[in-house]
Amino acid sequence: MPKITFVDKKSVTVEVKKGLSILEAALEYRVPLYHTCGGNCSCSTCRVLVLKGAKNLSAMEETEKQILDSFDLKSSYRLGCQTLILGDEVQVEIPKRDKAPRPNKTPPISPDFRGTY
Repeated sequence: MPKITFVDKKSVTVEVKKGLSILEAALEYRVPLYHTCGGNCSCSTCRVLVLKGAKNLSAMEETEKQILDSFDLKSSYRLGCQTLILGDEVQVEIPKRDKAPRPNKTPPISPDFRGTY
């Protein structure tokens, strides 16, 4: 089973089922990872900085790239809701919320986004 290490105030390493998203792994093991949109790829709050093992993660889809680009986040960032863990030795840092970037342009709305009013 793949292992992922979450680096926050302390490091937590857990074994996960292959194909689980970073967000799903965080939720399963009660690692605090914001996810305002509920994992629908329509915000950037579940972003993580990949420190190690990027090759053991799923490829970045265009929607994820657009969201990250709208916040001017460098390529080593990934959205936890969109990134699947495919191999061992993954290490991600959970960014501090007080340093959260502000969008420089409006992020694209996911094609399956259903707003509630």
